[in-house]
Amino acid sequence: MDARDVRIFCEIAFKGLDYDSFTDRRVSPLAIGRKLGLDEKTVRMRVKKMEDDGFIKYYQAMPSLALFQLKNIKTYRYEALNIATKHRVIRYVQDLPFIVEAIDYLGSVVSINITGTSTGEIDQVASGLANRFELYKWMLGSSTIKEPVAVADRLDWQIIRELRYDALSGVKELSKSLSITPRMVKYRINKLLGSDMLLVRAIINSQKQQGLIFYELEMSIDELRRYGIIRRLSEIYAEKLWSVRTLAAGVLLANFFAFTLAEPEEAYINALKIEGVRSCSLFVFKETVEPKEPNWMDGIIEQKIASLSRSR
Repeated sequence: MDARDVRIFCEIAFKGLDYDSFTDRRVSPLAIGRKLGLDEKTVRMRVKKMEDDGFIKYYQAMPSLALFQLKNIKTYRYEALNIATKHRVIRYVQDLPFIVEAIDYLGSVVSINITGTSTGEIDQVASGLANRFELYKWMLGSSTIKEPVAVADRLDWQIIRELRYDALSGVKELSKSLSITPRMVKYRINKLLGSDMLLVRAIINSQKQQGLIFYELEMSIDELRRYGIIRRLSEIYAEKLWSVRTLAAGVLLANFFAFTLAEPEEAYINALKIEGVRSCSLFVFKETVEPKEPNWMDGIIEQKIASLSRSR
C-alpha cells in the first residue's frame, strides 16, 4: 500500500459515528476523491484492491445510537498497571453493555468509547471499569449524539439486523429473507442511510497491516495557538496526517500513519518543538476491539423487532 491507499482507507474506516461519506452502502468514491484531490475512478480501483487483498475485512452497518435512546458518547483513556491487566480489561469490555468500541495501543494503554442515556450514566460505567481493574483514567472528551430525522419501524430494524455484519448483502438475498420486493429493499436502505439512522463503515483486518503503522499524538496545547499548531503539523506531514480532533479544551489529538517504526517517535519529538505545544504523549495503534457478536446492540435490535411485532 502507498500513502494514497492509506488516506483512502482512513476516510472510510476511522471516522466517527456521524460521518456521512456513504451515499449508498459502499463508500462514495466521488466524495473521497474530492476531499483527497483524486479522481473517482482512482478511488474506486484502490478500494476494490483493498477489498480483494483482505485489508478491508468487511463492511459493518452501525445503527444510530440515538435509536436506542442513547444521548451521549464519551471517550476515555485508561492506563493499566501492566500489559496483562490491559488484556483482561479488553476481554471484559467486549461483553460490557454501552461499550461502542475500544482502541488497543502498544503497551498498557487502551481508549474506550462509552455511550449512555446521560453523562452521569456514562461516568458511572467508566468509573466502575477503572475501579474494577485499578486503572488510571482520564476523559478525552464527549459529544452529543445527533438525533435521526425519522423513526425506525419493524421493517427498518429487520433490515438493520440483516446488514449488521454484512452491510453489502445483495438486494435479492435481502428481498427473499425479508419477503419484500427488491425495490422496497433499495428504498428502505436509502431511507436509513439518508435519515442518519444507519452508518456503514469498513472494518480493517489488522493481520494484513504489514509495514503500516497508525499512531496518535495527544498534545496539551496553548488554545490561542491551536490553528498554528495544526497548520504546522499539516506542513510537516501532509497526507500522513489524516485526522485532527479536539475532544477537550487544551487537548489536541492528531492521528498519523507511517511506514517505518522510527516515524512515530520522530513525530513526537517534532511536536514538542512546535510553539504552543506544552506536552505530548505517543500512542501506537494496535487494533480496534469491538464488542463480541452478538453484542448488546444486537440484543436491543432483537427486542425492538419483537416489541414492534407484538404491537402490530
